[in-house]
Amino acid sequence: MSADVDYFHLKYEQSLKTSLGVIDLARRAGNIHVELNALLTATRVSTQTGEPESVLDSLVSRMSELSERLGDRYWMGSALATTVNLAALRGNWQVSHELGEKNLAMSPNDPIPIAFSAILEYETGNLGQGNQYLERLLEGMAAVTPGPRAAFIYPSIVIGWAAHITGQNNHFDVATEAAQMVLTSPLASPMYPLMARSGLGLMAVFSRDIESAREHYAALVAERKVMIPVAGSADRILGLLAHTIGNLDQAAVHFEEAIEFCRKAGYRSELAWACCDYADILQERDGEGDRDKAVQLLDESLAISSALGMRPLMERVLSRREILKA
Repeated sequence: MSADVDYFHLKYEQSLKTSLGVIDLARRAGNIHVELNALLTATRVSTQTGEPESVLDSLVSRMSELSERLGDRYWMGSALATTVNLAALRGNWQVSHELGEKNLAMSPNDPIPIAFSAILEYETGNLGQGNQYLERLLEGMAAVTPGPRAAFIYPSIVIGWAAHITGQNNHFDVATEAAQMVLTSPLASPMYPLMARSGLGLMAVFSRDIESAREHYAALVAERKVMIPVAGSADRILGLLAHTIGNLDQAAVHFEEAIEFCRKAGYRSELAWACCDYADILQERDGEGDRDKAVQLLDESLAISSALGMRPLMERVLSRREILKA
């Protein structure tokens, strides 16, 4: 339906408006399949734009209810995937893990639940398990025809994210090749290059590749104040890219927007990373009040990451605090 087209062409406001209208009409007509399709699109948009928790929870709950009633594996898997993603953004790792395992059992070769599971393991410090999921992604990519599809999009994001979390640059060549295949395909809707570039952008940040960072910044800067699926806050990625380019003031603007967005949406895990990454910019800029603000941000990041059991981030924050004390 048109809401799907709008979503994949990054027209979030129109997509959500149309989806909500279709949900109402389908509910009154008793058409479960149409309602589920609209619910999936509305949930995707609402998650990425940070709609209020009450709105998101209502959409996810209804989608889960209808998919279970229908008993269709595709819709049950889609409902699980949206719930897993939302739980991870809020830092509810146990819920995300349990439902993620259920989703994987139902769709063991689907790159979306595999990618979610990989990120969850990396976030919580289970690097070996995260690497195993990453290998599954790579095996799945090798088993399908190349093109702008999920199997080629998600590995680049997970590899870029894993590098940022773990400090390891494994499989960058494979990720770059897969992402470039998506970027150069005339068949790719705008959502897919956006996702592929987010992975490439994170790799450019890790490698301190200024030229690539500048290219990806220019391509992503129009997508502010949204969450990029799996990759995280567009503003945080833009902040990291601006930092790599050397524009610390612009990086600070992006991080302020990322933090504001994540606070409002209740995305605690992303907020914890944004606070830590922003503190790096402030420490380097070292302007008036920057040091004190960096300390406050690190304190907040540590409080969140400790509460959520995000061990790699906890270790990073503690090392940053030691540097600031020196």
